[in-house]
Amino acid sequence: MSISLDRIPAGKIVRILRIEGGLRCRQCLADLGVLPGETIKIIRSAPFAGPILAEVNGTKFMLGRGMATKVIVEDID
Repeated sequence: MSISLDRIPAGKIVRILRIEGGLRCRQCLADLGVLPGETIKIIRSAPFAGPILAEVNGTKFMLGRGMATKVIVEDID
C-alpha cells in the first residue's frame, strides 16, 4: 500500500516508491538523497503541519509538509 510521506508516524522506516513533484522538487529531494528505492526514517514530525525530521543514508534533514506530500512510500515490514 502506498502513502505520502507526510502521513508516516515518527520512528517508522519506509521505502520510497516515487516522487510526484515537478523537476525542481525532484532535484531538491535528489540532492538530499530522497530517491526511489531508498529507505527513509521519520525521526520527528512537528505538530500543526510543521516540518518533518527525516534520515536517508545517515543524513538527517528537515522536510516541509508540502514537499513530503509529493514523496510516495511503502511500508517495508
